Amino acid sequence: MTSLNSDEAAAPSWLELPSKNLVLTGFLGVGKSTIARQIRRRLNVELLDIDEEIELRELMSIAKLRELYGDSRLRKLEYEICRQASLMRRSVIVVPGAALSDSRNYRALSDIGMIVCVTCELGEALRRLHLKSEQQFRDESIRRRMMSRIRREYGIINDTRILQLDTTHLTIDEEVHLLTDYWLNQNAPTEHFRQGPPERIKPPQKATVGLSVRRVEVLRDDQN
Repeated sequence: MTSLNSDEAAAPSWLELPSKNLVLTGFLGVGKSTIARQIRRRLNVELLDIDEEIELRELMSIAKLRELYGDSRLRKLEYEICRQASLMRRSVIVVPGAALSDSRNYRALSDIGMIVCVTCELGEALRRLHLKSEQQFRDESIRRRMMSRIRREYGIINDTRILQLDTTHLTIDEEVHLLTDYWLNQNAPTEHFRQGPPERIKPPQKATVGLSVRRVEVLRDDQN
């Protein structure tokens, strides 16, 4: 297996890239936009970040847009930009997890792209958000909006159609290497990628104790 930290080969030419786009999704805090920018620099490809595009068009943050105009306006803008993204080829596209709950957006992007949900443990996502902007994270109102957005977008990890990359214990370089290799070579090693949500952890069965045990002992005595 190739080391995740090995030096990258020369970037392929534009024509050597897969015609399908690499589409990264996930909930707030996983670092999908940071990863996408690294891939763009490494491969010299076009990048469309749907959240950033909306903020540029509307001249306000996503949080402010929702506060002023509600979710319906945001959903409409996401749909318009996903339609625009469906015309792109050999590019990296970043889409918020909540946007893919709209079947029109999912269909538009899956038809022309390889969708990967970048995920990590919730505690790690919060740590990354704190490192990104400690001052903002300390603001209670901003932190509340962040948590609200995470709750809206977290459902993407339960979509069985989407390949997932768990980045909890990976560096940015390792994440970029794995996603680039998957895009160029359709190589998705199972120790890092999984299809659909993680397996649910089942709590261990509790041993029978107390009154139930005594009842069993009484029944045994009666049988004897």
